Amino acid sequence: MHSPILLDTTLRDGEQSPGLYFTNDEKLLIAQKLSEIGVGIIEAGIPSMGEEEHSVLDRINKLGLKSEILSWNRLVIEDVISSFRAGISSIHVSIPTSDIMIAKKLKKQRDWIFTQMESVIGFAVREGAKISLGAEDASRTDPVFLKKIFKTASGLGASRVRFADTLGIMTPSLAFELMNFLSEDLTIPIDFHGHNDFGMATANALSAWEGGADVISCSALGLGERAGNTSLEEFSGVIRYLKGGIRGFNFVALKELCNDISSWTGITMPDKKPLFGKSIYTHESGIHVDGILKDPSTYEFFPPEQIGEKRRLVAGKHSGRKAIHHISDEEGFFITDEQIDTFLKEMRKQMAKTRGIDAGLMLKNFLMQNAERKAQ
Repeated sequence: MHSPILLDTTLRDGEQSPGLYFTNDEKLLIAQKLSEIGVGIIEAGIPSMGEEEHSVLDRINKLGLKSEILSWNRLVIEDVISSFRAGISSIHVSIPTSDIMIAKKLKKQRDWIFTQMESVIGFAVREGAKISLGAEDASRTDPVFLKKIFKTASGLGASRVRFADTLGIMTPSLAFELMNFLSEDLTIPIDFHGHNDFGMATANALSAWEGGADVISCSALGLGERAGNTSLEEFSGVIRYLKGGIRGFNFVALKELCNDISSWTGITMPDKKPLFGKSIYTHESGIHVDGILKDPSTYEFFPPEQIGEKRRLVAGKHSGRKAIHHISDEEGFFITDEQIDTFLKEMRKQMAKTRGIDAGLMLKNFLMQNAERKAQ
């Protein structure tokens, strides 16, 4: 199966996270790093927001990146013209397609969408634009109606269509079934844009790709509206390690970018964040440490060094003798089994009394007071 094309929307949907703001210089740096990492398409902003957005989009476009630079627009001619003014010719136009959105948000009927598509896509294609049509709230849209929209877009000259799970309500099995149905007889790629409201964005994206979506929208740290979008690091990690890989993709650079974005925005990366969390390559349990010391592959699917991380063995309630011997040796001390048993008994006793005891500090103090320092 071919690798998916990664579309990153950190600079568009990601920045729509409430309270989040990137400076123009940060936007340029993010775009440049995304391209270097191996992202195929960068959704860089919304030209209709005004001159500042025009300026930064123009600057990004002039960087000469390998990635396709995409703008986001409503399905109206004025927005397309705004993208042209910003120097962007790869243009995404979005329209709500669910009956509830058509009636409540647009105050229109289904047929109006086709009239608008003919007008806007027709204009954009005549002007030389590469057009992507997005179906907002696609997951609540009648699949037969949606398929008609996608085929019409293709016939009008669109180069790609987008299925947006706007409310994050898809399930993996449904994502597979719908992509399989929608991609049948469709000659242009489908882009799956998922949200994480029920915690299934990565799983849905994987199933959508397996079902026929060629492009997967993601964002760094999973940033985006409400619970966010499909996480770029999680989805690309699944493809890299479980599905055969993405050619030329740089995970170490992606981790550095995620750390930069976390620093700029104040959005802390959770310690247990899949792939990039600082504690997920840390081992305490005696059984696990025993396996790791014999062969790291027993409890690690890949060496953490591949994404710029290091393995850590730490002392804690569930530690056994081998872990304490290992840590002591790294700290430069000899310690006997009897001394270890004394330490473990005292540590567990203290932990039972007081939550938050620093076992590592306890071990360090114990070693200083009771163990023999190794010769230098």
